[in-house]
Amino acid sequence: MSPARKKTTSIPQGFTPWLGVFETLRVSAGEIEFAKEHFASLKTAARALGLKVQASLRDLSAQLPRPNGRLRWIVEPQQTYAIFSEEAKPVKKAFSLELAAQRLGSANWDALYKTLSYLTHWQARHSVVADEALLLNENSAVASGAMANIFWVRDGKIFTPSLRAGCRAGVVRAWVLRQRKVREGIFQIEALDHADEIFLTNSWIGIRPVNRWGHRALKIGPVTRALQAGMISELNKR
Repeated sequence: MSPARKKTTSIPQGFTPWLGVFETLRVSAGEIEFAKEHFASLKTAARALGLKVQASLRDLSAQLPRPNGRLRWIVEPQQTYAIFSEEAKPVKKAFSLELAAQRLGSANWDALYKTLSYLTHWQARHSVVADEALLLNENSAVASGAMANIFWVRDGKIFTPSLRAGCRAGVVRAWVLRQRKVREGIFQIEALDHADEIFLTNSWIGIRPVNRWGHRALKIGPVTRALQAGMISELNKR
């Protein structure tokens, strides 16, 4: 596969690695998936860090190339800009998951928002041999995946870490919460050992099942399949 071609919709005028937020969005044939939800999430994160989004959703969307790809909206103290990478849609049907040694601070901005200080998540992702890394918080409670929110199912009931655990209020996470009754809470890692299904969510992969947690194999269950089908159906109607 040839390297992704990157197109910058505006020229950045500086870089502030300690202060900035971003959103990653999937683009299909020039259309942004969950565009309004992502823009609202971007503004929430920017406001928490004392930043202002200096562009509108309409302005950024108007500059978007037509192919499929990944769009990142970035907000820094003096600028808001977008970077587009032409990429094929993800095709991996299921993900393996392993525990990472790194920990998240449940009250830290870099845990709660997509900040430019992304090193802990990136380090965790590359510290395991699985497709995704599981991160715990400072109290050893389940927080999130390195690049995704995490859900699991037991006896037909769906669970996910509360935002108080140090996970992000992801756009696809919020979509799942609107579709089904989900118990949010503070959970220890043993909860995953008893799960019938585990699935991950983010805007690039959508909803993807976990087929291996540590040394334990998992089947792709009916709850995960139903949510996947529901999200595809909704996006096709937009």
